[in-house]
Amino acid sequence: MSEGIPEHVDLVRAAKMNRRYKGVFKVAKMLRLCDYLASKNGQVEVDISFSVEGGRGLYLRGHAKAEVEVLCQRCMQVMPHDIETSFELQLVEREHELERVPEEVDALLVAEVPSSLVNIVEDELILGFSIVPMHAEDQCEATSFMKAEQALIEQQKEEEKPNPFTVLKDFKIEG
Repeated sequence: MSEGIPEHVDLVRAAKMNRRYKGVFKVAKMLRLCDYLASKNGQVEVDISFSVEGGRGLYLRGHAKAEVEVLCQRCMQVMPHDIETSFELQLVEREHELERVPEEVDALLVAEVPSSLVNIVEDELILGFSIVPMHAEDQCEATSFMKAEQALIEQQKEEEKPNPFTVLKDFKIEG
């Protein structure tokens, strides 16, 4: 269940009424997002507003912030991770209206009534998700291992380099 925000809304009606919703969704409700996470723990804080902008159309604007757990792709340990995204979508009721939406504006075709706010927020969080989440270098267990490994490789390279002056040892200076 969500707190303070409905899971499903008639998007067009909400826009015409200038509605605003603030609340929390559980991350566990967002199954596609959970595929990227280490656990289903966490919650998403959501603030969504709807509006009609004369001549421009119906709009859905929102901000979502999630506190989740992911696997660090460097050390493969679970770590906390914040995902934060802001979005603006022009609501379109009919497919042919998509042609009139400016290219720089993201459009959402309202195909279902009521529409799932959970799915809309989930889509935006996935778009804002870091492809390769990692600890900060100074906090990652793998970093010290990687630095030691790199230092060993550098040392081996130095030992393998021939001294450019070794050819001179065979020259005799006669005078």
